[in-house]
Amino acid sequence: MKKLLVFYNKSSGKDEGEKLAKWFQQYAKNKQPDLEIQLTQTGPEIRDETLIEKAESFDADTLIIIGGDGTIHHIVKAFQKTIENYHIGLLPGGTVNNLARVLEIPLEKKAAADVILTAQTKAIDYGTVNDSVIISTLTVGLLADTAMRVSQEEKQKFGPWAFAKRFIKLVVQKRRYRLTIQTDDKKWEQKVQLLTVTMTNSVGGYTNFDDLASPDDGKFHVTIIPKLNFFSYVFYLPRILRGKFYTVPGIDYYTTSELRLASEKKVGTRTDGETTDNLPIKMTVIPKGLVVYVPKNK
Repeated sequence: MKKLLVFYNKSSGKDEGEKLAKWFQQYAKNKQPDLEIQLTQTGPEIRDETLIEKAESFDADTLIIIGGDGTIHHIVKAFQKTIENYHIGLLPGGTVNNLARVLEIPLEKKAAADVILTAQTKAIDYGTVNDSVIISTLTVGLLADTAMRVSQEEKQKFGPWAFAKRFIKLVVQKRRYRLTIQTDDKKWEQKVQLLTVTMTNSVGGYTNFDDLASPDDGKFHVTIIPKLNFFSYVFYLPRILRGKFYTVPGIDYYTTSELRLASEKKVGTRTDGETTDNLPIKMTVIPKGLVVYVPKNK
């Protein structure tokens, strides 16, 4: 680790990302004066090519990402052709921070910075989704549909209740989606209310969702809920809290290194907290394709 390029996002309007980037630059230089550190802005208005050019002109060997899963997703997507040339450092700044929690990276800035400067690494998986990527979670069905139907005005006015209201409405309507699903060794058609693909044991910041999943197992973990049954989930809550949601009757569960999803009708997806391609999609695991700084003994 000699040349660190730090990505921060100013799109929130509060400049918190820029403040954290400048703080990290000073903190890291005080700890290790021989480091070369540059800061660069990222966000929807910045082209991927611009980010790549800055990394190449600086001859960076480490990419520091300030933000949550959505920002990590954006940087990995931008650099997916050359991501193996870099080590990744995470300074969590999102609301969920699935990947950071899974890797036990502290959410407090000083402790997270110390993890980076200690320079212990771990190779973890990521995946491709058509021409994009996944680093944590992809959903199809009610959750994705809910997010796409909530306007920015509703989010600002009602906050999380905007999502809850829309989700309940779709559940009451018994909305289901007929999908064609293909894994490594099976292809079938099924009506579902919710399908989730995870690359780790964490969903929505809950790090005990799936005790079979780990960030370096080379697999997508596919959970299919044909029909939501909240009363059943209450009964099986002890299993769910132990990370064994996949054992609840009525839940279909598969692991696969490749996955294809299609539908005759328009069905959307949501990946790492962002609205992404409508079906059809093809997903492929890139085993141990990211090298990330992690706490010692992780």
